[in-house]
Amino acid sequence: MFRDLREKVSQPRRVVAWILVVLLLGVGTLILPWFSTHPTLRRIGDALFWSVLAYGAVRLFTFLLLDPLLSQRKTATPGFARDLIVVALYVLAAGGILREVLQIGVGQLLGTGAIAAAVVGLSLQEVLGNLFAGISLHLDPAFQEGDWVEITGSWRGGPGRETQVAQVEAMTWRTVQLRTENGDMDIIPNRVIAQAVVTNLYVPSGFHRRTSRVVVEPGPRLHQAVDKLTLALAGLPHRKEHRPEVVVQGSELGGAVLEMRFWALGFRHGRQAFYQATRLATTVLPREGFRLMGIHGPTSFPKPLESQVGPEAVATMIQMLGLPDRWTATLSPYFLLRHLAPGEAILREGDPGDSLFAVHRGTLQVVHPEDRDEPYTGLFWRTLGELGPGDWFGEASLLTGAPRLATVVAVTEAEVLELPKEAFNQLKQDPELTKRLVDLMAQRHQTSNEADLPRETLRAQWSRQVRAWFGLGGTPSS
Repeated sequence: MFRDLREKVSQPRRVVAWILVVLLLGVGTLILPWFSTHPTLRRIGDALFWSVLAYGAVRLFTFLLLDPLLSQRKTATPGFARDLIVVALYVLAAGGILREVLQIGVGQLLGTGAIAAAVVGLSLQEVLGNLFAGISLHLDPAFQEGDWVEITGSWRGGPGRETQVAQVEAMTWRTVQLRTENGDMDIIPNRVIAQAVVTNLYVPSGFHRRTSRVVVEPGPRLHQAVDKLTLALAGLPHRKEHRPEVVVQGSELGGAVLEMRFWALGFRHGRQAFYQATRLATTVLPREGFRLMGIHGPTSFPKPLESQVGPEAVATMIQMLGLPDRWTATLSPYFLLRHLAPGEAILREGDPGDSLFAVHRGTLQVVHPEDRDEPYTGLFWRTLGELGPGDWFGEASLLTGAPRLATVVAVTEAEVLELPKEAFNQLKQDPELTKRLVDLMAQRHQTSNEADLPRETLRAQWSRQVRAWFGLGGTPSS
């Protein structure tokens, strides 16, 4: 009701109303003693006069000094602290008026009203509990307005405990107002908050492990499901020491429970990573031939995606890599078509590898993790390079057996051609094999940031690495 009145009555009308009230009280304090010489009426007039003066002084002090000071402080509840100070000033002013004007001692007043005070205290037990709980929350600010918090406690007074994740909208002398993820406004008494376990999710406090689970149909290829999902989850922003992993956590609904474990920096980063991990699991596993389990049994297989590479795509890649046309027939059976979902990784820095990739459709990025505070505190990918149709990558691992040098993640839905080392093993008898593979390394070197070593020195080094990796004998060629 009061909120509706404030919305309907304009600001100028409220100002005029307050001015009229102050004028009426001032006129009353001046005129009332003139109409009567009775001591009681004179005291009442003096009390009104000093009350108006005290009210004006408190308002002036609040406007000129208190509000500017509190607005500069990063306190948890500036509005709550202001209200406490203003109430204390009014109490002091009332005590002074009672003692100096009405000749009533505060101690005497409290002594004569002990029974009434006890009754009032019992009736206001809930209110006082919330008040002192609010004071403790202010003195020990574990969170402030705008923070996301996770609160675990007994909300409805029963034996059970509930957990709520919400954003702190406001903190008053009686309640804490929380905005839930669904947009609802929950108003929780301060005493409940003081007795609950509160985790401030908005304050960074290092990495925390988060998990997500999915249930798949058991079978002899379960280890492949773990490996494929682990590689896909490398698309989550992570550091080397906090790599996402997948473990078989148990059994449920007649299937195997795969638990995805990943590390998050901050609440919103963890929530975003949870959503991405769940999406990748429910996309990658069915695509790779693993059925998910539900209460009614395993799900049906989706329509299989094309995995064979057409002759035109093979010929284009052979030409793009600068390999002889006569190798096409030998290499064609070994080409694989890989499908990628947005956010899925195909390479992870530091992993072993022995294959080369070429982008057939879509966009991929070479990425490196970095901490950021915007748009929220978390770990994000910093783009080192972008790969589109016609670009190839992963040649260092194919040709020398070196670990993967970077992490590559799909930005859009993509298709990638993969050519494994096994394909080149069929060409060991070709005298040009070493030279052609070294030429492939030289193509990449032209656009890389490697140290400016003499070209012949680099070719000799690459030649030794290629021959050792593929088990080729004879004299290195350049």
